[in-house]
Amino acid sequence: MKTKLVSAFAFTLLLSVGAYAQDSTAMSKKEIRQQERAERKARVKDDLKNAGQNVKEKAKVADEAVSKEAKKVGTAVNTGLDKAETGIRAEGDKIKAKRDSSRAEKARRDSL
Repeated sequence: MKTKLVSAFAFTLLLSVGAYAQDSTAMSKKEIRQQERAERKARVKDDLKNAGQNVKEKAKVADEAVSKEAKKVGTAVNTGLDKAETGIRAEGDKIKAKRDSSRAEKARRDSL
């Protein structure tokens, strides 16, 4: 009787240990899947973050290049405008001088 009781107890113990081992294995597979999913998610997140940083850096470089070229164009435009302004003033001064000369000539003829 004692042997049967010990063997039944041992059998029950082995069954419960086996069931627990099966449960923990199944649980660990689930945990492994969750961990892999979390790792993939973290990796994708890092990749997106790195891609965003790369885009920011490229945009910054492009912005600097555009700003540099815009300054060059602005300087060229300002130089052109200054030249045009100088030309317009010179032409205006010529016309004014011609008009003044014509008036002075008329005034001199009228005074004679």
